[in-house]
Amino acid sequence: MPSKFRLRYIFRPLVNLIAKGLIRIGITPNLATIIMFCFSFLSFISLAFFRNLLCFSILVFITGIMDGCDGAIARLTNKSTKFGGFFDSFMDRTSEFFIFLGLYIYSQDQLLWNCFDMKLIILISFLASIMISYTRARAEVFFKGDFDVGLMARSERLLYLVIISIISFFYDFFNLFLFIFMWLVIGTFLFRMINIYYIIKKRNNQI
Repeated sequence: MPSKFRLRYIFRPLVNLIAKGLIRIGITPNLATIIMFCFSFLSFISLAFFRNLLCFSILVFITGIMDGCDGAIARLTNKSTKFGGFFDSFMDRTSEFFIFLGLYIYSQDQLLWNCFDMKLIILISFLASIMISYTRARAEVFFKGDFDVGLMARSERLLYLVIISIISFFYDFFNLFLFIFMWLVIGTFLFRMINIYYIIKKRNNQI
């Protein structure tokens, strides 16, 4: 069963409101996906080149909102297509790459507690984040249902980065927050793997 505690349920009224406004000006679901990617790329620029955590947090938040708008537009206009779903998933991963690339460049010369290389922490976090999405996608190829389980799905990952960036802009605990983030995404990935393992085992026993 998918998690009942998802940010998309909280932000759905806002996403639907924005989606209706975008529909009025002729924005299609795929165009909304492209706009989402553009904001993620701007977040990369703001962090990698301007080292501005506050601007980064705002752009990542807009990326997260726009990530929900493409699906909302598709539902409201009855324009859901298989290619649209594929394109959305592809651009989600690409946008996440640029966000993590910005984090990597921003933290590349830093150490946490003078012993943990931040570059390695960012790389592990990125790999675990991608695997969270990949395990769900692969499971849904073999089994019907929604395997959106665990704490740190895409929306939650983006909001976490938004919150810690705002806090760190004023109080400078960014590396520590990223270290915690790494363990949260690793834990979510392992939780999904274990969950899927038991589902497969249960299905095999039934057969």
